Amino acid sequence: MTLSSGSVEFRIKAALCVLVCVFMGMAGAIAYALDWSLLAIATLLCVLSYPLCWSAWKVWQLWSSSLMRLTTYTQSLAMGESGIQPSRLGKSVLFDDLCREITLLHQRSQGQMEQNRTLSALFTQLFEDIPIAIIAFDANQTLIYANRAAYQITDIGLLQGMTASELGFVLKKQQYSHPALTPNWRCQSSTLRYMDQSSHLFTAIDISSELKQSEQAVQKNLVRVLSHELRNTLTPMSSMAETLLSMEKWDSDQIRTVLVRVKARADGLLTFVQRFAEVAKIPEPQKELFDIEQIVEQTKVLLRDGDTIEFSGQPSCYADPQLIAQVLMNLVKNAVEACDGQSANIRISHYLSEQRQHLCVEDNGSGFSNLENAITPLFTTKANGAGIGLAFVEAVLNKHNGKVSLSNSPAGGAKVALSWPL
Repeated sequence: MTLSSGSVEFRIKAALCVLVCVFMGMAGAIAYALDWSLLAIATLLCVLSYPLCWSAWKVWQLWSSSLMRLTTYTQSLAMGESGIQPSRLGKSVLFDDLCREITLLHQRSQGQMEQNRTLSALFTQLFEDIPIAIIAFDANQTLIYANRAAYQITDIGLLQGMTASELGFVLKKQQYSHPALTPNWRCQSSTLRYMDQSSHLFTAIDISSELKQSEQAVQKNLVRVLSHELRNTLTPMSSMAETLLSMEKWDSDQIRTVLVRVKARADGLLTFVQRFAEVAKIPEPQKELFDIEQIVEQTKVLLRDGDTIEFSGQPSCYADPQLIAQVLMNLVKNAVEACDGQSANIRISHYLSEQRQHLCVEDNGSGFSNLENAITPLFTTKANGAGIGLAFVEAVLNKHNGKVSLSNSPAGGAKVALSWPL
């Protein structure tokens, strides 16, 4: 064992040496004061040096041997040996108390390890062959289990005994997340209590194939609807151009009429493209607490004579107020247009349920004639519609991690239900 100048062992040895030197110095000084000869003083110092050095050595040996015995005892416990007792040179209350505390700590540690092994065995029986990645952390955020599907994720490394932060996981509001598992993974955290022991389960599902299928379905829908709209716009334009080309003599009035119609068709198509581009430019929501009832009041500028809007529920709302205002403007405009020929009675409600916010808009119009395609961009059943309103609403709700639900009321009219996390 090497001793540095700042170690406790070095300081104790130096103190014992100083103490021996002080005793011998005092003895020499007393003998000199008594007018002893130099030979007598030297003889006295030689005689005293042996018992003093022996006493200092025994003090050092007693202190160091106690620590060595404690070290041996703790190493034996760490190696899994049971039923052992630390050796004693003599009776010491402090030594016995320290051994007792070490034993209690070891027993607690063994109990915790046994519980972790039991829990890990239970998780192995339940989750090992499930195709969903499942990772378990104990109350100290230490990894205690990961199933086969979790170890197959190449983006993260899993080592038993490491903490969640060391593995790259982030704990926020009792929910674990990992930067490598976005955006093609659906992750969820939950707490499990078993045998008075709390553990956190983290599950991850690869949804890349589902996202790809959904994207392909949306693209197919868009191509179908866009092709239909382009065909309806370009076919009359082509027919009018063909009529002009087949004429031997062109009439200026007729040419002007045809060009006006062509321009109107082209302007309508440009409007489609411009409004569709607006859906792709929706900014990230800047969420804050605001009074949604005030936004409902602002939508009354869209009403005609005889139209009414009723608001009920919780006025306090947490979302992006600008985006929600545009959403309500679109929904109220659609409701008013759906009540063509009669007064529109629009009912708007906002309430909280199960940590989610719900916003419903109902009207007394004709309802949705095609619920399946109502949200599809560019799909519309209106003579002058662009088919963007509900697509914009859905895009805004997606930015809020929410969803849109459409239905027709049994008594007549349409209902648009929006919900997003609080």
